[in-house]
Amino acid sequence: MMHFVIILARVSSRQLKMRNIFTKYGGIIIGSFYGLIMREFFGIQDNVNFVDLFSVTFVWIVPFVIGITPIFFATKEQLASARYCISRPILAVFLFFVIAFWTGKEDMICIVILSIPFLIAAGIGGYVFAKLIERRRKKNGILYSLFLVPLLAGFAEMKFPTPSETYEVKTVVFVHAEPEIVWENIVRVKEIKPEEYKKGFFNYAGIPEPRYAELDQDTIGATRIGHFEGGLTFKETVTTWERNKRVAFTIAVVPSSIRQTVFDQHILKGNHFIFLNAFYDLERLGERQTKLTLSSSYRLDTNINGYSAFWGQKLLTDFQERLLDVIKNRCDE
Repeated sequence: MMHFVIILARVSSRQLKMRNIFTKYGGIIIGSFYGLIMREFFGIQDNVNFVDLFSVTFVWIVPFVIGITPIFFATKEQLASARYCISRPILAVFLFFVIAFWTGKEDMICIVILSIPFLIAAGIGGYVFAKLIERRRKKNGILYSLFLVPLLAGFAEMKFPTPSETYEVKTVVFVHAEPEIVWENIVRVKEIKPEEYKKGFFNYAGIPEPRYAELDQDTIGATRIGHFEGGLTFKETVTTWERNKRVAFTIAVVPSSIRQTVFDQHILKGNHFIFLNAFYDLERLGERQTKLTLSSSYRLDTNINGYSAFWGQKLLTDFQERLLDVIKNRCDE
């Protein structure tokens, strides 16, 4: 009899431990897996009458629901803690990021881009719904229906037209050389050696480094091919040719060269981000002094153009500054 009581005590102890573990971490785990399910669904390329990853629904509403998931499993004491109600939703998002990266659903640069809205929306979701869930805990059916909100919102968002906007990124550098020397280093770019190019955070996160650029002829209509890390290439057609003063060209990615990374597949293969054109402008300032300007234009067709443009400006500015540093170092006398 004593052995039986001991066994029951051990079972009860284990059950209590399991219950405590689930109370602490169950909501975080369920929230992260809910996020993965939504990521998979929103990422389906052939979705009909439904938004994709470049939507208000996925970027803001999905993490909001991820954030409220751990609150469903919180105790009354935990709900009274603002720290708990903010930290647990954020942990659910972090776990979602870890699993998404580990399974190859997202790469590092995509996680960096998603991190701001996901962490903010999750934290707000947990904090705002804490007291509501405590008051409505007996009406779990109503509360659990919140998990369907992203699906309903996704269908509703499709009813609104997708805005199309054009943006420009301009970078300037001053080179201690004549325009003629600078010109020869921009229309054709020799192989960039590793020691010449200063890698930055975005490069380590997955943005490819430039390698070299070749030009078939010195005239309007010429074809310029830009080669990047991993075999990625862009075909550029010269539209303006003013020797030693200005050169402009349209830009189009070569589809067959698009890498299998998540970022390339989403950005370069999709129809949301389109490179339009770029130009170099050279201005003589004095003897052996040239002002070199590189400008790039791109178009965004998303429901989150404002946020997408923020990252577009960051990424292109970083790329252009590092490329112009290479040119400046090659030309400086």
